[in-house]
Amino acid sequence: MSVSSGRLGRQLASLAILIAILVVFFLGADKWTIDSIKLFLLEHGTINAILRKIDPICNFLYHGATQITAAFILFITGKYLYRPLYRVGRMFFYTLCASGLTVQIIKHLVGRARPRIIDSFIAIGPSLHVDYDSFPSGHTALAFSIACILSSYFKRYSVIFYSFAVLAGFDRVKAGSHFPSDVIAGAFVGMAVTKLLGPWLRPEIHPTAHTPPPHQGQSGN
Repeated sequence: MSVSSGRLGRQLASLAILIAILVVFFLGADKWTIDSIKLFLLEHGTINAILRKIDPICNFLYHGATQITAAFILFITGKYLYRPLYRVGRMFFYTLCASGLTVQIIKHLVGRARPRIIDSFIAIGPSLHVDYDSFPSGHTALAFSIACILSSYFKRYSVIFYSFAVLAGFDRVKAGSHFPSDVIAGAFVGMAVTKLLGPWLRPEIHPTAHTPPPHQGQSGN
């Protein structure tokens, strides 16, 4: 009981911190961050040129359709062709689909205007308009979901995986598609959904019951 209460307390504390951070960004940090990125790229033309060159690659790699399709291929390959890939493929496919669906529900309920429309927080409520589906970032949610899964399998490379996810979020802000707060919320959704589904999709492996029976002495002759 105490363990469950402690876990719930940590989850509520994390949620409270997230809300506080988002409020700060909504009130002005979003605009300040975007302006700072624009100024930095303007003053560093070489870096800006490099980022522009790799933008098409990033757009392809970070796109939800690319990631979910890759996860589906991995899942099908594991199910029918190479069984060792089945569990990880299933986890990738189900988790990315769940993260993507969660993001789509939230963003169309909130109806936040994208940076190309206005540079301050505006949310019109439930909407299907493509210019009012900024919060949270779906690309970032999937990138952090992938990073979370890969880190659970290869802990020593966690920094690399999460760096990839952070770069995905940065690319969305740089492109003017999302506010930084959209990216922060997307990262939270991606990791939260992955952590929630993890125990179900990747159950702990326990020793099987195929242990030999206790040795029974043989009667002497």
